[in-house]
Amino acid sequence: MSENAKLNLTDEELASLAANGDDESMALLIAKIMPVAKAKASKLGGPRLSAEDLVQEGMLGFLDAVKSFKSDKGVPFKSYAETCINNRIVSAVRANFNNKNAALTNAVSIEEETANLLSRSDDPAIIVSEKSGSEDIRNLIDSSLSAFEKRVIELRLLDKSYAQIALSLDCSEKAVDNALQRIRKKIRSVI
Repeated sequence: MSENAKLNLTDEELASLAANGDDESMALLIAKIMPVAKAKASKLGGPRLSAEDLVQEGMLGFLDAVKSFKSDKGVPFKSYAETCINNRIVSAVRANFNNKNAALTNAVSIEEETANLLSRSDDPAIIVSEKSGSEDIRNLIDSSLSAFEKRVIELRLLDKSYAQIALSLDCSEKAVDNALQRIRKKIRSVI
């Protein structure tokens, strides 16, 4: 059947063809129903759940409608599809505001967290090297740092990784990290 001939088919006939794998019929139905999904999604979209995400949810409802539509029930396909789209969008909004998703909604990306942890201005070695002429930093290193902390900062100033420092000092990477955290606190108290 040609595409022009399909333009004259009813939505119900297109849905039947689309359910049986006819891509052209599916494309025609999508073109007809996409504005409906966008309109419903735009009303419910917000900062926690974008309208684009809701359109995608609505289109999943549309696909379910195509698969499950029964023409013998006497309901027009468009009405059935709109109901499926609306139900899918409303379910997505409810699930988003449900407390079970709070951890994901309030989550911080690992990249952002890593960037914060590895901020150059927070690295004690960078601070010490930038302020190496400072009397306060020299006094801090001489009087406040333990022998282990002094050795850790020396190796860090040589641009050694946590693993390399741990290997050199025969300790764990966690011990190196803890030492750098203590050094960071001591530096902050001076600066």
